[in-house]
Amino acid sequence: MANDASGADQHGEENPVEGTVTLADDALYRAFASRQRRRLLAMLRDVGRDGTSVDELATLLCGYDATDASTMGTADDRDRLLAALTHVHLPHLDDVGLVEYDRTAGTVAPRPLDPGVEDLLDRSVAAESARRRPSRRT
Repeated sequence: MANDASGADQHGEENPVEGTVTLADDALYRAFASRQRRRLLAMLRDVGRDGTSVDELATLLCGYDATDASTMGTADDRDRLLAALTHVHLPHLDDVGLVEYDRTAGTVAPRPLDPGVEDLLDRSVAAESARRRPSRRT
């Protein structure tokens, strides 16, 4: 299909940025299978293109988990989460192509997402938030 100057095909649909993960990639669904990774991707998108430190992400995620469970996160909780981030989640997301993880510097930044992947992330985070929210009866 021919693309116009904006990168859209003749049907007006955006083509994915070359090298980005798309909805057709099985690796995307393996990455999204983990609630921690979905939360991590949403948080990284919020911190911006420059990214943040892995330590900061561990602190943010620990707070998110504690709030979700209506508890207080402890230093041990954060340390366990930091270990999981550095040894499991971030390497996986980097291998898939969803983040740029610099193990040496201890930093992570989001990579550009295909619009369909962006939408799937938004919908999955919204669905999780709605499920956690108690229903109100009138």
